[in-house]
Amino acid sequence: MSFRLSVLALATATIACHQSSPPPTPPVGPVADAAITLSEGACFGTCPIYSMTVYPDEFYELDADRFTVNPGMSSGTLPAGSWAAARAALQTASFDTLPTDVTRGSPACGGPFASDLPSATIAETTIAGTRTIEWYPGCFQAPDRATLNQLVADLRVAMDVEGLVVP
Repeated sequence: MSFRLSVLALATATIACHQSSPPPTPPVGPVADAAITLSEGACFGTCPIYSMTVYPDEFYELDADRFTVNPGMSSGTLPAGSWAAARAALQTASFDTLPTDVTRGSPACGGPFASDLPSATIAETTIAGTRTIEWYPGCFQAPDRATLNQLVADLRVAMDVEGLVVP
């Protein structure tokens, strides 16, 4: 009888000590197969040089280079709706139909250009792959100039570039 009680006590203690753990919290971080990236390059002055990527869960990764508020790598979470706003900006601009190279010397630049302006690279990654547009705003005669300028402006707002990048 004491043997049974000992086994019962041991089994109860083992069960009591082995409590089920709560399910793991999903990691905050990049969601595979979907991302929107905005990068802006150097100009003649003090234009911010950075690359920022946002993911569907609002997570962002920022590589802030020169003329930024906090140079270096950082990451975090943007406000709810940031991903949707970035996607809407791409859709409004008909991103899939824009030329991929609108830079000095490319046919899409449209002719003479101004120098010393910051370039922009816009990329959308989906499960199908990545589409990238290289945009130089000094291409004053580019047929898609207004659309590309608005797209960059809309992405800056959606990604809170003013708050996270600009000093």
